[in-house]
Amino acid sequence: MWSMMMIRVKAARVSSLLVAFALLSGLAGACEDSSLSGSLTDYYNTDFDRVRARLYSSELTIEYVRETGEVPVRVSLRRGDAGIGTGSHDLTTRGGVTGRSGDMDIPPFISGQLQLDDFSAKPGAAVKGEFTAKFQTGKDELSLSGSFSTKLEVVERVEGYEVDGYPPEPEVEELEDEELEQD
Repeated sequence: MWSMMMIRVKAARVSSLLVAFALLSGLAGACEDSSLSGSLTDYYNTDFDRVRARLYSSELTIEYVRETGEVPVRVSLRRGDAGIGTGSHDLTTRGGVTGRSGDMDIPPFISGQLQLDDFSAKPGAAVKGEFTAKFQTGKDELSLSGSFSTKLEVVERVEGYEVDGYPPEPEVEELEDEELEQD
């Protein structure tokens, strides 16, 4: 009887450990396609729990977010005349990298590139790519590079982007019968 109870207790412990391992593996897998590295990480805490991509009327942001909601790294690409699409984008002229970790702001951004490998301006669409950035700290330059793979959140309706159908259909003016007869 005693040995049977011990076997049940050991089986329950093993089951609990397996469940905990599966949960931790799932959490680790949520960010496995997203990472941050570079000399900036020695000076500034870039730890994050998840990545989100948000499309606003003026810009696309890739945000490395903590469970607390804090955003230690935020990559911004302004929409501009060229729009936003797959390919390489110069963050020096069209965006930047900002963030806050605890009571510390990320150092001043100098230059960077954003590569969008997968992007569509539709809610839930895959957003995948990578970025590189340089920051100024006194006389030193620090680097940060990151990769990301997440789904798009459309925060505001974006003029020129049809959320339900991308790219937008050109507007065609319909003429009334009377107008047609006058020509």
